[in-house]
Parts: sequence; structure tokens; C-alpha cells
Amino acid sequence: MITSKELQTGGTVAIVGAGPAGATLARLLQTKGFSVKVFERDASPTSRPQGGSLDLRKESGQRAVDRAGLSEIFRRASRSEAKAFKMLDSEGGVHPAGGAETHKEAGPEIDRGDLRQLLLDSLAPGTVAWGHLVKDVYPEADGRWRLEFAKQGPVTADLVVGADGVGSRVRHRLTSIRPRYIGLTMLSANIRQYLWRGSEIAELVGEGSVMFASGGKTIFVQRCSHDLILLYYSMAVAEDWPISQGFALDDTKAVLESIFAAYRDWSPKVMTMLTQVEGKFQRWPLSVMPPNYRWETRPGLAIVGDSAHAMPPFTGKGVNLALLDALELADGLTAEPIAAVTAAVQAFEMSMQERTLKEIGECLEVGRNIYGIDLDFGRS
Repeated sequence: MITSKELQTGGTVAIVGAGPAGATLARLLQTKGFSVKVFERDASPTSRPQGGSLDLRKESGQRAVDRAGLSEIFRRASRSEAKAFKMLDSEGGVHPAGGAETHKEAGPEIDRGDLRQLLLDSLAPGTVAWGHLVKDVYPEADGRWRLEFAKQGPVTADLVVGADGVGSRVRHRLTSIRPRYIGLTMLSANIRQYLWRGSEIAELVGEGSVMFASGGKTIFVQRCSHDLILLYYSMAVAEDWPISQGFALDDTKAVLESIFAAYRDWSPKVMTMLTQVEGKFQRWPLSVMPPNYRWETRPGLAIVGDSAHAMPPFTGKGVNLALLDALELADGLTAEPIAAVTAAVQAFEMSMQERTLKEIGECLEVGRNIYGIDLDFGRS
């Protein structure tokens, strides 16, 4: 069985997914001398929208960035003033919950695309193989794993790490448990550009974000870099919406009709203000893994981030937990050089699972309080 030192000096690590978790892990391992290759299904870093901004917490996301030697770059790319947050009701008045307490631990905000790019820029040239869609991973007789791709030839590695999100192609080799759709889809759109500054919505958002909440529904408004303002609607729809309703996401008229119908009990003035959108809509069906699920460690395999513990963005900790996963796995692989890689991965998994039991539980509690979501994991 390969030791951590053997993996570090002569082995190969294959990471599936070049999102924040995968890119951070690759960076941390490369700084320790590991041979790392990242396989990403996207054709390029800009082939699809990355979403809005997120905050990195001091004891998790920022800690990983610091250990990766990227604190100064992060400081220049992030915005401390964007931490400002308030909650309003469906009439545009102050929400009884206030909102400040929910963001008291928030860190500086950075756009998802900017975070991903600064991580990618820190990697050795050629680390990421773009346009590589992993179909599956298979165990080899010698204890290694073979990655099969949709269009390219196979690759074999001593350690394969799934950092490929909710739809992970690696996870099923460790557990049959899959993320469960919670019944809510986040639908995002850009506010029209002429409203980015000097408009009513721009004044409400300021440099941070605003959540309108009422009746188990929310609309989240967020200022990103370059003055862009994003909207996120919480839609209680089928997982395959809008196809199941007979229209496509690029049918703006039909999508807006669905939004107005979903928020029909909200103030018309508020809804008019919050539907001045342009460009394409994006959708994110929200899923969650059971808080207490476990799996047996398999030699040569690991999963991190949403691949391991998918959860809705209700507490804003998803990316922070993903970066912390990357940091703790990288540390574990170098803590005891003569120890088996499998033992290091097992210790990491136990710590991660214990941590996410708490975090998913807190996330689901927010889901119950705000959206009325109450899942029965007894059917998992």
C-alpha cells in the first residue's frame, strides 16, 4: 500500500473538477511537491457563468487561501464593504428578523469567477486538462484507479479525488447515497445595466446584498464586482423545471410569468423593481446529502466539497467548507510521510464527516425556518 511519502515523491494525484475545492487542493499539493493533474469538464475557465460572489470565513476559506500563499492576491480581489447585508419583507419594509445576526461571521466577498481564476493562475502550467468529462473511475489490479473520459483516452492515478460537485462521477465508488433535491431551485438573473447605479434597487443594495423574504419565499439581491447586480429567486418547482412545464429557460417571457405567479402575493411595486432583468437566466436545483451519512474508506479514492457534503447555500458556508476540505486533506497527506495514504484519507474523512454533520444540520434548520423545508432522511 502506497505511503504518503511515496505518493509525494513518485506517485500521481488526479483531481476531478477545477472548481474552488479542486483548484485549492491542487495548489496546496503542488506547493508540497506532489505531481497533480486536474480534469475539468468545462472547455475553459469562462465557458459558463460561475455565479455571484461569496464570502470567505476567517477560520476556513481564508485559512486555506493563506496556506496556499494567496492572501495578498485575495485581498486585492475581494471587497470587505460587500459584507453589508439587510433583510426586507415582501412590501420592501424592514424584516422582523433583521438579518445582521445571520452575517456576523461573514468575511470579505469575492466573485466566484475571480476566486476560481486566482486559484487557477497559481497552478503550474498545464495542470488543468480542460474539456475532460469523466464518465467513471475504475479500480485497477495494482491498487490504482483508471479515469475514463467521454472523448479522451484513459488516465491512471495513485489517488483520485472527486471535487466535481453535486453530480460527482467519483462519489458512487464510495457510497450509494446521492444528494436529494430539496424542492427548491435558485433562479438567477442580472439586473439591467442602466440600473446598476443611481436606481432604487442600487440604493437598496448599496455595496452589499439584500434579502427580501416572506411566506416561505425569498429574493436575494447581490452586488458583485464591476457594479453588476445579481438576483436570485427561490422557486418551489419540480427538479426538471422548466422543461416539465413545457418551456425552456431561454424563454424569458415564460420564465418571468412563472416568477410573477410564484410571488403573486408580494407587493407589485417590489416585484416590478425585482424583475428588471436582462441576459440569460441560470438555474441551480438545490440538493443536500443526509447529515449523518458515512462511507468506508477505499484505497486511492477521496471526495471533497459538494461531492462529499452537498448542501443548499442557506448559511453561506459551502465554499468555505470545500476549501477547508482541501486544506485538511493536503495536510493529512503530509502529516506522517511513512503512513499509508489510505490511513491519511480515512482520518481526513472522519474529521470532515463530523464537521459536516453539524454544518448540514444548521443549514437544514435555516431551510425549515425560512422556506418550510422539512426532509425525511429515513427514506434515503
